[in-house]
Amino acid sequence: MDLDRSQAFMKKVVGDLATATATALVFVGDRVGLFKAMAGEGPLTREQLEQKTGIHPRYLEEWLAAMFCAGYLEHDAEVDTWALPDEHAVFFADARSEYYLGGLFKGSPALMAMAPKLAEAFETGQGIPFQAYGEGEPFAIEQMNRAVYEARFISKWLPAVPGVVEKLKAGGRAIDIGCGTGVIPVLLAKAFPEAKVAGLDFDARSIEIARENARDAGVGGRIEFKHGSAAELEAPPGGYDFVSTFDCIHDMGDPGGVLRRIRAALAPGGTYLMVEPRVAARMHDNAANPFARMLYGISCMHCVPVSLAQGGPGLGACWGETRARLAAQEAGFSRFAMLPIKSPVHAFYEIAA
Repeated sequence: MDLDRSQAFMKKVVGDLATATATALVFVGDRVGLFKAMAGEGPLTREQLEQKTGIHPRYLEEWLAAMFCAGYLEHDAEVDTWALPDEHAVFFADARSEYYLGGLFKGSPALMAMAPKLAEAFETGQGIPFQAYGEGEPFAIEQMNRAVYEARFISKWLPAVPGVVEKLKAGGRAIDIGCGTGVIPVLLAKAFPEAKVAGLDFDARSIEIARENARDAGVGGRIEFKHGSAAELEAPPGGYDFVSTFDCIHDMGDPGGVLRRIRAALAPGGTYLMVEPRVAARMHDNAANPFARMLYGISCMHCVPVSLAQGGPGLGACWGETRARLAAQEAGFSRFAMLPIKSPVHAFYEIAA
């Protein structure tokens, strides 16, 4: 045994546990407003931060120490002040910002709580239904994505898909499959008043929330939300001019069947936008990518078991462009092209019948 290698690995394991606890404390700091209170304020004493937030002094003292050691905060030992650098604050201070990462942490407690069920699933080979992750799961997924979708979908991503904007402006039909709480359909309905917009999801709770969100946005009467399986997608007369899926094909019970349904549902000249995680084809090429490492973990805890629960193949979030292209070809699509949209997380595929 190489003792140096063993000691180095032991430190890595302890470091991983430290990161896991830091994740929980980031969730706490975001929830109770500590990051927001520190953003843009420069150095603060603990007493000043206590006055701003009302947090119990001992909790605050220990949280500050933990966040400093985790690399989130700065500490000036000479004057005993704490600071959240502007370069860090941009990711936690404003939940409406496209750079906000607090949503990633909001779903972490519920996801980690599924570990005992996941262990049972490992032994039985069974999946874990989406609904088993709790009533907060639709909100957790929404919070992970809403800010960046609202900032970029209409203004940057959609214009990169050839011909779609023009068709929607002219009253074309669009449907977002796996729409969750309806963020994408609401954005489409608001941006294209003449378009006929629909959303489909297999989770009844998500559809209820989507309808509420649409009403709150003033477009409740202009979006048709449907509760049902994507494998049973039915096209309206003339078909859909635009179909989208965001980070959900790999979660499905019958990805190939869904892709065939989408192809059959497209209008002549219609476009399908598949958005999936941006990862390399080879696992080894993903090891140095922090986004990919995160996705493998989330995939093992959520994506794979949810697919298996539906009798699916459990593609996993990191199935990549090569397999997505092959799946599209097997479904009968004639065109599959990666769009030149910059994103460290998402890959955008333009697919046509």
